[in-house]
Amino acid sequence: MTQLRALLTEMLAIPSPTYSEQAFVAWLRAQAESLLPGWDLTEHSDCLIISSPTLAAERHKPHLALVGHSDVVPAHFEPRIEQAPEGERLHGSGASDMKGALAAFWLLLTEHGDQLLEHWNLSLIVYSREEQTPLVENGLYDLLGAIPEFFKKIDLAIVGEPTDNTVQLGCVGSIHVKVKVQGLACHSARPWNGENALYKALPFIQAMSALEPVRHEVFGLEFFDVLQITESQSEPGRTSLPGWWQANLNFRFAPVRTEAQAQAELIQKLTSFGLRPEQIDIFDSVPAGDVIETPLFKQLVERLNLPLQAKQAWTDVAQLTAYGIPAFNFGPGLTAQAHKADEYILTSDLEAYYSHLLRLFSLNK
Repeated sequence: MTQLRALLTEMLAIPSPTYSEQAFVAWLRAQAESLLPGWDLTEHSDCLIISSPTLAAERHKPHLALVGHSDVVPAHFEPRIEQAPEGERLHGSGASDMKGALAAFWLLLTEHGDQLLEHWNLSLIVYSREEQTPLVENGLYDLLGAIPEFFKKIDLAIVGEPTDNTVQLGCVGSIHVKVKVQGLACHSARPWNGENALYKALPFIQAMSALEPVRHEVFGLEFFDVLQITESQSEPGRTSLPGWWQANLNFRFAPVRTEAQAQAELIQKLTSFGLRPEQIDIFDSVPAGDVIETPLFKQLVERLNLPLQAKQAWTDVAQLTAYGIPAFNFGPGLTAQAHKADEYILTSDLEAYYSHLLRLFSLNK
């Protein structure tokens, strides 16, 4: 669809790195005022909610939220089209993660809003600061705290994270922990005067390297617990033994336990590897995403009739389901392209996604 490709290209031309989403939100607000007159606009903390005027008056209709973040990871570059063996690529910062879904959501509302409102209450939630931020800085976290009554009225949410046009249920939780091993710095010419912290840490590093992913079957899908060292530093000094070694560990855990249970399990495992509790600092933690199977949830998933997968990553499905809102991940973006410096989306995937949305709402008959 030329119209959808042009819309996404226009979106990609607006820089929107994390913490600098204001220009994109201003553009979307202006578009809404022009193309969706009478719809309700709520702006808060660089986030924008566009809701149908029927929301308050017609509560007998289910309230569906289309949800996506406005920030992107790669440094901004001008969008461009390239031909490739697998089809046409539209390159741009956030093309797959996740401006492609936002473009499809927006076109759906502006082209078919009147038809949709015959059977649905609708909201488009575009929120800021999702990428690589602590939960307390996440824009959706801000919205949940600022307008809880609005979210209590949502019957189902579709989060447009990249899923390769599959439906991905739930999501893994994520815990970041700093660990530190203390040695004793000294001159490298006289190592007997100290204790090399890196060498002292080797048994722990070897124990970590031997860990295998732990499989869990949840909702008939495979999730995996994964614990990895993601950052590593030792005290600098070309002619000194390092007096300390520290690392960041990331624990991704399946939705079979609470966040508190996952933290306790992680501490137990690290102490079994020889660390003491005071060497372990959990500083960033988010829960796993659940699956809330309501009749509406089952109906829409069945109507899409697409492959079901586990979301082996964290998404804001976790925040929504923790709030009691049924939600699933569904987007046209390529998961392998997320956060790539020269990120792209296949325009054929984008068009297929829009067709799936039309089928979902019985608009292509």
